[in-house]
Amino acid sequence: MIITNLKGGTGNQMFQYALGRHLAFKNNDTLKLDVTNLSIASEVGNIYRPFALEAFNVKKEIATSEETQNIKYPYGILSKIWIWFSFKILKKFNVLFNPSILNLKGDIYLDGYWQSPKYFEKIREVLLEEFTLNSALSFDASNLEKTISETIAVSLHVRRGDYVKNPQVLKEFGICSIDYYKRAIKHIEDSVDSPTYFVFSDDLAWVKKNLPVGEKVVYIQGENITDTEELTLMSKCKHNIIANSTFSWWGAWLNQNSNKIVVAPTPWFETQPYDKDLILKSWIQKKK
Repeated sequence: MIITNLKGGTGNQMFQYALGRHLAFKNNDTLKLDVTNLSIASEVGNIYRPFALEAFNVKKEIATSEETQNIKYPYGILSKIWIWFSFKILKKFNVLFNPSILNLKGDIYLDGYWQSPKYFEKIREVLLEEFTLNSALSFDASNLEKTISETIAVSLHVRRGDYVKNPQVLKEFGICSIDYYKRAIKHIEDSVDSPTYFVFSDDLAWVKKNLPVGEKVVYIQGENITDTEELTLMSKCKHNIIANSTFSWWGAWLNQNSNKIVVAPTPWFETQPYDKDLILKSWIQKKK
């Protein structure tokens, strides 16, 4: 059995699932999800993140507490001490690509962020099918999908939220500058005829006030559009301008336009390590 620990927002959960799904596919094994951290996040003062994968056509078998205990702590208290030491002392968060992970067999408990496409690129077709919504788009999202299909649509994602509100997060991750978006937009304008920009952001008021996008722009807003619908709409655009965010990373990765242009920021993070292959070779990098 393979159990993957889900934590963080939609994009993080998708990375965690993708590795577990690849191992389960490769080993002909069962994948189960540990959602304990999602359930208790608000209780311990962390930002609450819902079980985002519930909206997709993924394998959603939830691990029982007994199954999690048996696989996560095979050596009892010794396992707990080693896990604590790995996270608190070694700061081992399993972000970078480790090829040996893909050779694991038997009972496996995956606890990390696993932010590398190398963990799952061999099952791209599987994930393209499973990371589709399991219910129809809402009325507003459906209308936007129609507009996207009728235009040279370019998704543009501006991530702010805790990236600007939390000083520690800002120091470690950094935020995409207005100049980055200007450079990205110029690259699109030089490459594509008559693009229409579909702007996704957790702070649209700031974007409208500070970021000149162009005449053909649609701001994605409305309480009736869910996060997973937004991500799906990003993937339906012909081209993507992403933030240093796993959310828009997945919107671009799921985009099946063979001629897509994806503009991504570099460096991805300021002080935190990240996998060198996170930004695909076919993507255009612009200084953050």
